[in-house]
Amino acid sequence: MLKSKILKYSLIYGALAACICIIVALIQYYGLHKSPFGRYKVPAFGINIIFIIVATWTYRANNLGILTFTEGFSIGFMTNLIAAFITGLVFFLFIQLIDAPYGQNQSILLWVQENIKGIERIKDTHIKDFGIIEYNILLKQAQEIPSASYVFVDEIVKKQLCIVAITIISIIFRRHTFTIS
Repeated sequence: MLKSKILKYSLIYGALAACICIIVALIQYYGLHKSPFGRYKVPAFGINIIFIIVATWTYRANNLGILTFTEGFSIGFMTNLIAAFITGLVFFLFIQLIDAPYGQNQSILLWVQENIKGIERIKDTHIKDFGIIEYNILLKQAQEIPSASYVFVDEIVKKQLCIVAITIISIIFRRHTFTIS
């Protein structure tokens, strides 16, 4: 029963976080003409963390105010993983089915262009610190065009950075019952 409650809250709040992340990504892409990948993924981290907090708090509130660290961490981890998986899957499908007319993935090409511009901005500092050869290697890597499956894996892997927040939230929200014998 405990596992099903954790999974229930994780599915609900993970799916909600994914929906909002997808809406934000669409606004970034169609409204602001920014790639929803790379550096513009930052709002998605905040959205996931907010829903991890809400899922953990709701679980604790519906569990008589009791939450162990393990339960809090499990809810947070699963909420984040579900949100990242759904978001990554939608990004993959978007790139494959919607954004790939005539073999061009505009969102990915925009991401590559943004990466190249970012590297060109740090050119002088990077060359001074690491040399021209390292700069050229970095620029060449930025010019590589990733696949839709890379975007999917990137979404899931980078969102796992939220584990730090999950740990902190679990520690803050944990509450045990105490018995004095």
